[in-house]
Amino acid sequence: MTHPESAPEVLRYPFGEPHLLDLDHRYAGLRDTEGLGRVEVRDLGSAWLCSRYADVRRILTDSRFGLTPPADPATPPDGAGPAADAAARCPVAATGANTAAAPGREPAPTSAQVTRVTRGGLKPRQVERLRGATEKIADELLDGLGRLDRGGPPGARATTDLMAGFVKPLAAEVLCELLDIPAGERPGVRARLLGAATTASPPSGADQEDRRALARRLAELIAARDPAGRSADDLLSAMIRARGEGEERLSDRQLVIAALRLLLPGLQNTVLMLSNFVRALMHHRSELERLRHRPDLVPSAVEELIRFTPFHSTSTFPRYASEDVEVGGTLIRRGEVAVGALCAANRDERAFTDPDSFDIGRGENAHLGFGMGTHHCPGAALARMQLQVAIAALARRVDDLYVAPVANARSVHDPGGRVIGWFDPLPATWSAIRP
Repeated sequence: MTHPESAPEVLRYPFGEPHLLDLDHRYAGLRDTEGLGRVEVRDLGSAWLCSRYADVRRILTDSRFGLTPPADPATPPDGAGPAADAAARCPVAATGANTAAAPGREPAPTSAQVTRVTRGGLKPRQVERLRGATEKIADELLDGLGRLDRGGPPGARATTDLMAGFVKPLAAEVLCELLDIPAGERPGVRARLLGAATTASPPSGADQEDRRALARRLAELIAARDPAGRSADDLLSAMIRARGEGEERLSDRQLVIAALRLLLPGLQNTVLMLSNFVRALMHHRSELERLRHRPDLVPSAVEELIRFTPFHSTSTFPRYASEDVEVGGTLIRRGEVAVGALCAANRDERAFTDPDSFDIGRGENAHLGFGMGTHHCPGAALARMQLQVAIAALARRVDDLYVAPVANARSVHDPGGRVIGWFDPLPATWSAIRP
């Protein structure tokens, strides 16, 4: 067993800007080295880096690891602290709402409370009810892109930004369905959602106003719902039903914050993942062609894209040990930080056969792309459904899809050591869009 005082070379983490499909070679070296790697995380300090699948899974599922330091008189309550603050300040995880307790106001909901009030509206059964509407949205967006074919000479390849014309409006419109937004309001709400879920850090004045306006509209929608949440089956009604009783009861303001903490990261994550998946499929055109002829492989293709594509998010949020814990042959002391390299764990040969190969028909695929245990992404079912619908629609209807290999990669670093990457715009051409 290794100990902090006997640890080898300390590496700076993250290792650098991520690449589309290639992992930094240091991950493989760390996986093959006994114990955990000692790293210095920008804006966070010293941490243990878990790069093996079993070790990352351990810190995600072991209740002795949390987002906040262990209880101490000087330690802020749940929902605060360095690691939780890193999560709150992450551009992708930004809530758009003030999560601190203002004077005379109740505190913001904790992460556990957010999960409690939102999970009822995001169960797989609930999400499946949205699949038909999501397929209709995807088809209508592709119909719109298909009309671009008619404006040029015969045989000309239509060109558009797939992010602006398909990826972003699809993800935003699905959230309007989830919230049961009236049809006449949807264009404005879509724009607010996309502005509020910006990756800019710090957000612009316009982005902040989008967040405030969205919060106000959510407050109005919650106030208009049946007080017991019995009148509808949308997300907000489910949250009202799960708000709790007595001291555990969340106020309308707390429900708004909880909704924003779910919706905005979920929207941004879906957009970023889909942009990366499209680029990944451009690098594996034979698998895209295989998918066109085997639509039954769409679910496994999405799981493989989540596992294989490291560009979306390199690591987990940092986790604090609440007591001394041995992980991967290393003793992590109480109060020390562990960071899980999701991208490396999902390419670990101990967990996956031929992990550096991209196979949309891969069978066993217990990737960690959506986390695990209590740290499993609450919006995973919704994201999966949207990604499946989008990839299926593109494969089925868009002939000869081609995304230009331009220098349009973007990335942001959050204070917890994560690097989030994506492509925007996605300048795409095609020969035809089928009916």
